[in-house]
Amino acid sequence: MQPEPQSAAVVEETCLLAQTATGDREAFRALYSRYGSPLYSLAVRIVGDTSDAEDVLQDSFIKIWRNAGSFDPRKSRPFTWAVTIVRRTCFDHLRKRRRLPPLAELPATASAAPGSYGGDNARQETEAHEDSGRLRGALAQIPANQRRALELALFTAMSHPEIAQALGQPVGTVKSWIRRGLLEVRNTLTEPSL
Repeated sequence: MQPEPQSAAVVEETCLLAQTATGDREAFRALYSRYGSPLYSLAVRIVGDTSDAEDVLQDSFIKIWRNAGSFDPRKSRPFTWAVTIVRRTCFDHLRKRRRLPPLAELPATASAAPGSYGGDNARQETEAHEDSGRLRGALAQIPANQRRALELALFTAMSHPEIAQALGQPVGTVKSWIRRGLLEVRNTLTEPSL
């Protein structure tokens, strides 16, 4: 079976990555002009904020610059490789943001009007506790293999290949577990509660 012929664009982008790996700034600029807009759109969709997406895009292009020499055209196309870098950078960004304390809420809490007795805070804490309980319940309902893969994907900085190695499973299996787990959790969480 012969490999499918590559398009002229793929060949050109592969060359641009190879040149970038040697420190060629013009090749890097050419990659940025080709990939900047679609990768930014992807980042906005994942992180949900244009400012954060700009930060993610910048971090991603730094990674592309530094790791261009590791690109292997036998494993993926150049754009697919760049998309993978952006997705991982987005997920890392979201994990970090989730771990940080909610600094924006502290001043509002501290400056509550006298006599308010924190009624809104108590309600927010109760709702957060209920949401957390619903999430734990939803996770408890999915099969153990899906739950473990999903927890590693969401709450660690591990890549899919690293999760696969940790679980002793093929990468494709792990990706399927994560996807099915996410779908089942989403379905459970979106069911109307009685």
